[in-house]
Amino acid sequence: MTIEGNLLDADETLIWSGRPHAFSYAIKKSWQLFLFGLLFFGFAVFWVHGAATQGGANGPLSMPFWMFGIPFVIVGAGMVLSPLWQLFRGARTTYVLTNRRALTVSPPPFARRLSVPLNRIGFVDTRPSVTGSGDIYFKETVTSDSDGTTVRRDGFLAIPDVLQVEQMLRKAVERTATRSPGGAS
Repeated sequence: MTIEGNLLDADETLIWSGRPHAFSYAIKKSWQLFLFGLLFFGFAVFWVHGAATQGGANGPLSMPFWMFGIPFVIVGAGMVLSPLWQLFRGARTTYVLTNRRALTVSPPPFARRLSVPLNRIGFVDTRPSVTGSGDIYFKETVTSDSDGTTVRRDGFLAIPDVLQVEQMLRKAVERTATRSPGGAS
């Protein structure tokens, strides 16, 4: 796989790069939104249908009441179609492991580049599947609000040969730790 020239720094060495299995990536990223979207979309369509068949226009210039449900139908349809969006995204996402960092590069529109220095990786959590593919989580984002604390994990999702990539990542993190000042020797 070729890597963009501007993706790596001059003193970086590529260890591994790959792409997620697009279908598995789409399921991992959107299954909850899809299930909620089915309920949301179904209720919105039910509401619009009920409003359209029950009420009539109150006057020649008034807007029919059912039209207020159209934005909810559109939002629900977007949630139901989210796996297609994630399938498109997964097919174009690239994962990169170098001697200095782990990167996730997602394409436009809504491009995203997540760069995690290896010396900042505090854990490597691997979730293999029976097919040999799986997920490697190595970054956590913790957010707190009035409802409590939410932990969101990120990393390399739906990758083939997950155990091999895990070994490469662990070795790279260990090498970085031994070279860093204050790291374990």
